[in-house]
Amino acid sequence: MARLSSTELRAAHEAVEAARGREVQAAAFSNPALSYSTEQTSGSGQTNRQQVAGIEQRIEIGGQRGARRAAATFRRRAAEATASGVQASLDFEVARAYAQAVAADRRAALARQASAAFTEAGRVSQRRLAAGDISVYADRRLKLEAARYGALEADANLTRRSARITLSSLLAASPDSLRVIDVVLTDSIPTAIPRLAAEQLLAAALRNRADYQSASLEAEAVTAEARLASLERIPTPSLSGGFKTEESAGVSGKLNGFAAGVSFPIPLFDRRKGAIQAASADARRASAETETVRRKIVREVLEAHDALSAVEQQRTLLAPQLGAPAAAAIRSAQVAYAEGEITLLEWLDAVRAYHEAESAYANLIAEFLIRRATLERVVSAPLATLAATRSMRVNDDLAMEKE
Repeated sequence: MARLSSTELRAAHEAVEAARGREVQAAAFSNPALSYSTEQTSGSGQTNRQQVAGIEQRIEIGGQRGARRAAATFRRRAAEATASGVQASLDFEVARAYAQAVAADRRAALARQASAAFTEAGRVSQRRLAAGDISVYADRRLKLEAARYGALEADANLTRRSARITLSSLLAASPDSLRVIDVVLTDSIPTAIPRLAAEQLLAAALRNRADYQSASLEAEAVTAEARLASLERIPTPSLSGGFKTEESAGVSGKLNGFAAGVSFPIPLFDRRKGAIQAASADARRASAETETVRRKIVREVLEAHDALSAVEQQRTLLAPQLGAPAAAAIRSAQVAYAEGEITLLEWLDAVRAYHEAESAYANLIAEFLIRRATLERVVSAPLATLAATRSMRVNDDLAMEKE
């Protein structure tokens, strides 16, 4: 849905179409020129008249057209790589917005659950206060905590709506059609991330990254343009030919024949020195920019890999302590408080610990999904695909060793 409605992706695709058009134009030959001239001279009552109809064509003999076409082809491929990069960035934005919306839904549900627990605890507190089992201070403390969790619920609902708006903005076909989506968001969380070496991730990134491909192809295009600037020093001749008729005094009838010629521009004032110097500098600049992109990719891959590993460690430690066992424990604490088996402070500590731990885990799940999407974006390949490729290579190596 986001790919269909993204104006940035649409603009990138139009840029590709424009580059294709320029590629077609770069391969075109120059148009011939059709000419017609007439001359007439008169004197002593006699008249001479000449009429010439001809055609003239420029002939590029130095390979300028090939260099121009090569530069346009590299720029078209660079535009296609840029479009792929825009799509990858859009996919990442959708994954991040989706993960944040799912986490916001979970936090809002936890806040509602906590608020409902305090509502029930308030009824229990009123009954125990009337029976003299708790103090007025304990009852006021419970009401204060209930109000605080009510505020937390309102804030969680606002955060949930904001996350839904962010996700909806990526899916809306136009700003006027933006509506907050109200559907159930579900997702399957991978149990573990594939174990991939940093070297494999770096190799995949340098092989697949759209910005690196775009920078490399742009450098190739600029190099081709530098070659074109050098080739333009070679004069481009123009060949002409045509039909000629002549009427001369003292000659009866018309004389018919042909006209042919060739012309060369004289490189007297313009030797293309400045253009060659500028094109050579642009080629060196493009090469340096490509190396800059390469260094950035290496840094991003290492940072994303370390960040995902850190989040995965935290998730692995926290996951066994939460879920169904934690929910059962908080229900037991609520029953124990209702029956007077634990104090108010003990129940408040249990509710606070459960709510904070579950909220932190919801944030951690979202962070895990975002970090995983980040790593897949910086390597421009799904981790599962890289792991499968690695397994196939290992199996092939083992088969070769056995043979």
